[in-house]
Amino acid sequence: MAHIAFFSVAAHGHVSPTLGIVAELVSHGHRVTYFTTGAFEERLTRLGARVCRYDVATSPGQSPRAFAENDLSALPLFFLHGSADRIALAESFVGADRPDLVVYDNTVPFAGRALARRWGARAVQFFPSLASSRSWALMDAMLARTGRSASHEANGAEFDARLAEFLHGAGLDGVRAEEFMDFEEELNLAFLPREFQPAAHTFGEHYRFVGPSLGGRGAEGTWHPADPDRPTVFASLGTVFNRATSFYRTCVEAFAGSGLHLVLSIGQQADPADLGTLPPHCEVHRSVPQLSVLGQAAAFVTHGGMGSTMEALSFGTPMVVVPQMVEQEIIADRVAELGLGLRLDPADVTAERLRAAVETVTADTAVAAAAARFRRLGHDAGGAAAAAAAIEAHLAGTGTAAHTKAAAI
Repeated sequence: MAHIAFFSVAAHGHVSPTLGIVAELVSHGHRVTYFTTGAFEERLTRLGARVCRYDVATSPGQSPRAFAENDLSALPLFFLHGSADRIALAESFVGADRPDLVVYDNTVPFAGRALARRWGARAVQFFPSLASSRSWALMDAMLARTGRSASHEANGAEFDARLAEFLHGAGLDGVRAEEFMDFEEELNLAFLPREFQPAAHTFGEHYRFVGPSLGGRGAEGTWHPADPDRPTVFASLGTVFNRATSFYRTCVEAFAGSGLHLVLSIGQQADPADLGTLPPHCEVHRSVPQLSVLGQAAAFVTHGGMGSTMEALSFGTPMVVVPQMVEQEIIADRVAELGLGLRLDPADVTAERLRAAVETVTADTAVAAAAARFRRLGHDAGGAAAAAAAIEAHLAGTGTAAHTKAAAI
């Protein structure tokens, strides 16, 4: 059996889709080492993985909130930061027990991609959001909407310099920076049905669209409705962009007296007390077992993160998407385009519009049909089991033929 290493952004939307894959691989006898922060250690060790913890170091002005500020050029710098330290940590942790395969998050390819070369290991790239290739790239789609910020050129020059330093420190002087960044592995995993991917016809067979990957999350718990006969609306803005007390108040107002039961998940950045006295049939939590709630919800009011969107899709739950940043705008538009729900811009959300949107998606038979179709497509794509099988075939050399560019580096 093989030793497999995972590298991912230490965030729920990035780690959660890999949990089921880890569980599958461990159940097949493989050893999994996962490099992440302490926030995910317990759930990974429960699945049988060995965890190497690292701290997330940030630099002033470099934060994922650059998404919200439309300064996308700052993100590569943020994600490159600390990658050299993670290489040193990983090599010290594994010692002579080098992994046979590295599975890494496309958002932070630096350490995983470099270590695969240093270790002589096979590699698999995964996409926690929409997949990117040389034909269609999520970053290009985002820049087309936001334009280039005033700091774009300066950030780009700084990134090029730091990447050159990183490659030198990693012993990869023979690899050109543009080749290191513009890269497709022999196996690339995307956690969505191919039919949801923009420009899907341009992605080759070395891209495996396995659909929602939801396994390994049984410990999250179960939610039970207080009144099973009352339809439930679930509202959540995810785990990052959720400091939104005004929006949560709007949700409470929208569904008060509506005949619907509201489950509102507000995260760690808002205070439930700020919502005041709640009306009947409204419950507010900092977090909920999201899969359990979605499986019983008539509609989902969501920010449109890819993880939440795929979770709703897996249950055939209609969506009202209120995107909080540009990546989510692209996903929201895709949801609307495919007839899976509606998009509302945050600035346009009122209690009346939100309630009307939910009433529309829950009553529209076309939305119900589209949601049911994508539920089937997601199930048929295979999820975590299909991803694990593809990884094992890649390890055995029986998977997709080597991609030309991959063989060249």
